[in-house]
Amino acid sequence: MKISNRLFNDQQVRQFSKNMEDIQGIQAKISSGKNIVFASDDPVGAVELSGLKDVTSRIDQFLDNTNLALDRLKLMDATIQGAKDIFTRCNELAIQAANDVLSVVDREAIALEFDELKKELMSISNTKDSGGSYIYAGYKSKTQPFIVNAAGEIEYKGDRGVLNLQISESRLMESTIDGATVFQDIVTSSGVSTDLFAAVDNISRSIRTANAGVEAAKAGTGMAKITLTNQDPGTYAFTVTSGSKSADFSLDITGSDLSDVATAINAADLDITATLEDSNKTLKLVSDYAYDIELGKLEIPNISKSQETPTSFFTVQPIDAAGNGIGRQQTVFDFDQTIASRLDEMRVIQNHLANQRAKVGARMNSVERQSDIMLERKILVEKDVSELADADLSELVTELQSMMTSQEASQKAFVRISQLNLFDMIS
Repeated sequence: MKISNRLFNDQQVRQFSKNMEDIQGIQAKISSGKNIVFASDDPVGAVELSGLKDVTSRIDQFLDNTNLALDRLKLMDATIQGAKDIFTRCNELAIQAANDVLSVVDREAIALEFDELKKELMSISNTKDSGGSYIYAGYKSKTQPFIVNAAGEIEYKGDRGVLNLQISESRLMESTIDGATVFQDIVTSSGVSTDLFAAVDNISRSIRTANAGVEAAKAGTGMAKITLTNQDPGTYAFTVTSGSKSADFSLDITGSDLSDVATAINAADLDITATLEDSNKTLKLVSDYAYDIELGKLEIPNISKSQETPTSFFTVQPIDAAGNGIGRQQTVFDFDQTIASRLDEMRVIQNHLANQRAKVGARMNSVERQSDIMLERKILVEKDVSELADADLSELVTELQSMMTSQEASQKAFVRISQLNLFDMIS
């Protein structure tokens, strides 16, 4: 086959251009440090690399979610611990306030600290995360969850929603607990529903009224006169003790008439004689053997928490044989008005908060384990990406040097060949 000089020149120019493109491609890989600069460099590898990058992007999002979940949970852990510390202090103050030697002024000072503790608890319950969302508001994360209503009571304005975050392809993690669950859903050992704010109010009111009443009234003379202030008609429960004998009573009382009480005491085996005075509104008790008489463990209907001003109570006045009062008149409030009743409530609340914190701690541990797994996955994926995408610079430099040497040799050969003609052969 005959090859003209023009065809030969065109072929060599195209070959030189192709070689330069290859050299430029190698140079681009060296400059970028990547083995696949364009999809055409390795179509199959480019598709695989794109898939791996998508996986890396998803893992990064999962890691962001685990970090966000962990931040929220750590904040909740700190605030719940703060609430628990508040009630530890409440318990200490309640025990201190139960001391009979304290004066009204002393107890008022303790009650004032309870007022401050309630404000601190209010602040904790309205904590925001780094994004400005209330962590205890449920789905209403931009609404302040706890407010003081017109009646002066703490009201929950959030909802029962729980914010979830996707921390893996198959795992949703609850990153919050609604405020009602943490601060309100509490049932005491006696079956009464309460909340943390009401509990602080209860103990504060109990302390403020402690000087005005007693848990149990005692007549050391073996004689006493008893009256009843009754604004809560219904079934009253109480215990009367005389010497070694004791009897529990449960009587329906609709007013201040104590006839049924006198009848019940006389029918009990207490060695006490009960008589009525002042149109049946005063009950006189006399121990047949001059034993101490005690009235306590009072439960008044419809009263399940302490009152700012007690509405119903027994008043007990020890008397002498002539019927004259001896010593201080004693007022017996409902047991829920006493400081002693609040100590059990403090224990229940502390247990409740400990359980909520344990729940948060378990989630934190789970999120941290999931984060470790995701970080390990990311390392493995990045290794695969590196094997596909990262250039072997030493190999590429060697290849580039070889191609440049080949190109230079081809160009010199072309120049020599293109200069040959018949006249050069004539001597």
